Order: sequence, then structure tokens, then C-alpha cells
Amino acid sequence: MEYVWFVVVGLAVGLVVGRFLQGNNFGIVGDMAFAVGGALVFGIGLGASGIVPEGGVAGRVVMAGLGAIVALFLRRVMRSV
Repeated sequence: MEYVWFVVVGLAVGLVVGRFLQGNNFGIVGDMAFAVGGALVFGIGLGASGIVPEGGVAGRVVMAGLGAIVALFLRRVMRSV
């Protein structure tokens, strides 16, 4: 059930970032895809590494949101280089 939350958080972060930060070639759908990927990788990676934030599912969802933001940021940085 946590993975569903990761996808939902990734979609929401991608939508918000795609709406407010224009000027890339991927558009909103691309931003949403990268955000979902970042949320899943970060959320699953935390579980696999044994680093589980306090707060149970809510804490992992927040960390998945941070993973989505980091993925989008890294994509934008790599795109500008």
C-alpha cells in the first residue's frame, strides 16, 4: 500500500513542478514521470537500506516527496549542463 502513496505523491509533485516551472522540453507529463520515478526509487531505497523515518507511512511518504523533488532538480541540472 505504501507504493501507491509513493506514486500519488510523485504525481502530485510532478504536477506542481510542471505547472510552475516552465521552460523544459519534457512538459508536465515528463515531470510527473520523473517525479514518480524519484519517489519510488527513494521510498524503496529507504526501506531496503533500513533507514525508516519516524512517523511510519507518513514519514516515508514525506521522504518519497523529497525524492521526487530531488529527481526533478537533478534532471533540470543535468539538462542545463
